[in-house]
Amino acid sequence: MDLPKGFYGITDDRFGCIESAVKLLSFGVKILQLRCKKLTDREFLELADRVRELTSSKGALFIVDDRVDIALMSGADGVHVGDKDIPPCRIRRLVRDKFIIGLSTHSLEDVKKAECCNYIGVGPVFPTTTKDKPHPTLGVELAKKMVEKSKYPAFLIGGIGLDNIDRIKDIKAWGFASVRDVLSNDKEHFERMMRLWNDS
Repeated sequence: MDLPKGFYGITDDRFGCIESAVKLLSFGVKILQLRCKKLTDREFLELADRVRELTSSKGALFIVDDRVDIALMSGADGVHVGDKDIPPCRIRRLVRDKFIIGLSTHSLEDVKKAECCNYIGVGPVFPTTTKDKPHPTLGVELAKKMVEKSKYPAFLIGGIGLDNIDRIKDIKAWGFASVRDVLSNDKEHFERMMRLWNDS
């Protein structure tokens, strides 16, 4: 399955899981990850079912964070996992061929070891407040090296906003994610960011 280039939308508890999904889809995002940490399994599944309906109506890919079981039960297009989650190659044995697997990477070594996935996340590029215990900040130069070494499409993530998009647009990544900066602003702000990204 082809991955849309450009922006990768991610929901956030602080802005409301369903509310942030609706907002991102109204901005026209074509790939949306459901990341909400403070729900029971049943609540997360019910939310995933709702977001699956929303993404389907907008023609957007739907990715579930961490939970392969929730992704499969909700009919999501894929799952995104980190270094402490189920390894991508183990997931690949369970899923259909077109199921998308994303993997977070935080070092050159992580990039070199990445297998059985469809894309990687590279970050955090800049300091971020999205996660309680973020990995050490990579910086632009290391992020660029990681993208160059990756055999998979790479999305940049971590502290990215309108004020620093110009620092990463020449890295030639497949795309980028911006959580706080996009969700706390309006569509005009988002469109300005995308114009700067697309000018690269």
